[in-house]
Amino acid sequence: MIGSMRKWAIVIAISVVLFAVMQVAFGSAHCLDCGARVGFPFAYMQEGTFATLGHFIWLGFLGDCAVAVAVSTSAVWMWPKPRVSK
Repeated sequence: MIGSMRKWAIVIAISVVLFAVMQVAFGSAHCLDCGARVGFPFAYMQEGTFATLGHFIWLGFLGDCAVAVAVSTSAVWMWPKPRVSK
């Protein structure tokens, strides 16, 4: 039980870090009046311009989170398991 909880804690931690790294490393440049979309691989925010308001794109945010969780879960599953000797 504790081993399983530890693995999921590692998955959550890796997911948060991976999500942050994806946004910083692969995010687009921000400007005051360009109306750019923010997020990698899916856009989760449309920045506003002087004439329009920006908005949050929930489907893109959930997609980015799903990618981060999938990558980190795969990494933990590939993590070698310790051998138990009898």
